[in-house]
Parts: sequence; structure tokens; C-alpha cells
Amino acid sequence: MADQPEVFGEPPGGAPMDAAELERLARQQRLLGWGLAFEPVLPGLDLARDVTFAVGPNGRDLAVVRGVDNLTQSLSVALTTLLGSNVFDTDFGFDGLNALADPIAPVLVRERVRIGVIKVLNRDPRVRRIVDVKLDDGRLDPAGPAADAARAALRAARTMEVQVQFETVTQDQLSVRLGELPNV
Repeated sequence: MADQPEVFGEPPGGAPMDAAELERLARQQRLLGWGLAFEPVLPGLDLARDVTFAVGPNGRDLAVVRGVDNLTQSLSVALTTLLGSNVFDTDFGFDGLNALADPIAPVLVRERVRIGVIKVLNRDPRVRRIVDVKLDDGRLDPAGPAADAARAALRAARTMEVQVQFETVTQDQLSVRLGELPNV
């Protein structure tokens, strides 16, 4: 858990921002919201997350994420939660995890995962438009000799890298690497 001071309106270097940048950040926070900051319990494995703490004017407090960081964290949590497993919101989660367990052809697994990612993004009102969902399992689109070792490793590990590009309601273009899905 990280103990980092949080100062809204100042970049990490501490230099003050101009009025236009402050307005942009305020608009982002207003439209994209804020939430508690969660970090993976085991870095590198997205099995569970825990709240983090920050140093504030009154000592330690729960850390928060704002704007784009809040959106990407929310999407990461949704994409690592099995659809229907949250008893308080059964529409929350990612149905693509079920596709990985079903005994179907790999091409159909990839398409079900793609559809699952698109459904999660479409359910979030902060996502205006999906630009691209790229699934790479090392089988398609040979990228040349430099990438052969990485692509061979993907094939051998039977994993799939997921990269999503979308536009938010604040008109920010985001590209998020969702990591690797096993057994594809």
C-alpha cells in the first residue's frame, strides 16, 4: 500500500497549472468521477485488489483516484469480475471469462471475449465511443522477425493480450492494455 500525498490541481512535480488545465481536470473529475483507489494484492496477478492509503493533512486516509484514472480502474475491475458474481449488481462484470471455460473453437473464444469487452465498455456511461478492440494470441498477423519470439511465447503460453481504444465523454482518447487472458 502506497503512502503518497494527494494534491489536486498540481502535477507530480509540484509546479502550478494554468487555468485552462485546471478547468480541464475539473471537467474530467466532474464527468468521469472519483472513487477509492485499489491496487492488486499480488502485483502481476489480478486476482484480488485492496484499498490503498494516502498521507493527507490529517494523517493517513483512504486514497482516491479521479478522472481518467478512475475510469480505467473501474474498467479493470469490471473486466476481472465474472458477470453475475456481484450479488448487489448481477449485471456487473465480464462475460468473456465464461468463454474461456467453454469447450469451443479458439476463434469463437476470441470473438466471445471481444463481445464481452465491448459489452463492458458499452455499459459504462463514461465511454462515448469504442474505437478498437484488439485481441492478440500470436496466431494472426505475423509482425516480422523482431516480434517472432514474443508471438511464439504467446502461442506457447496459450494467452491472449487485449488492447482497447476508446473515447470518453470528455473526448479523451484512451488506449488501455487489459493484460493477458489465459487458456485461449
